[in-house]
Amino acid sequence: MLLWGETMKSMLVVAALALMAQAASVIDHSQEIEVHFGRENGRNTWQAGELHGSWSGMSAYRNLFGISEARRSRAAITVEGGSFGDQPLDIRCSGGESELSFAWITFDRQELVYACEFSRNGVVLDSRFELALQRRGLLGIGRNDRAGVFRHGDTMLYFETQRLSGVPFPSGRVPGYVIRHEGVDVGGMDYGVIRSRIYLPADESDPLREPVTIAAIVLALFMDPANETD
Repeated sequence: MLLWGETMKSMLVVAALALMAQAASVIDHSQEIEVHFGRENGRNTWQAGELHGSWSGMSAYRNLFGISEARRSRAAITVEGGSFGDQPLDIRCSGGESELSFAWITFDRQELVYACEFSRNGVVLDSRFELALQRRGLLGIGRNDRAGVFRHGDTMLYFETQRLSGVPFPSGRVPGYVIRHEGVDVGGMDYGVIRSRIYLPADESDPLREPVTIAAIVLALFMDPANETD
């Protein structure tokens, strides 16, 4: 039994080191930008480098996971500046039914998802963001896992919970996300200790930079019930 216990510890250490190395690779090859929050003219605001906008919304455990009250989980986000210029991107998110495939997700997920639609100048874009939430057991023990997909035109991004920085410790909180394209880590989002950070493709001409930016911003502004404190 002792030998088995030591073997399990070694396997966990190896797995943890592999995840840390993977996260380090994302950070080393990406542009790191802090997300700052504020308030202006009665609106909640955010800024990440040259990007900025407003946001509003609410989220609570019962509302997000309870089928009868899923509609009360929502967010409204605008993205301005940078490549978005003077035509802000409008994002509307709420709990709802899934429209995209989640066959690749390994955990037992909720039937409802956190879904977002996008528009510019009143024109709905061919984009869809869906975040699947883990179905919790009776005791609700362990980390809350999330995973999802962002379809932006012809580009498909996949993302899942993963710590990108800091020291891991047992907690039900969601630490952050890694964002992948065709199996390659191309960006991410980290809640951090003081403020959130997003990780984008370093080359501003990279065609993946815009979709990764949008996905990272939505994740950074998602008020996850697992991270809310009483």
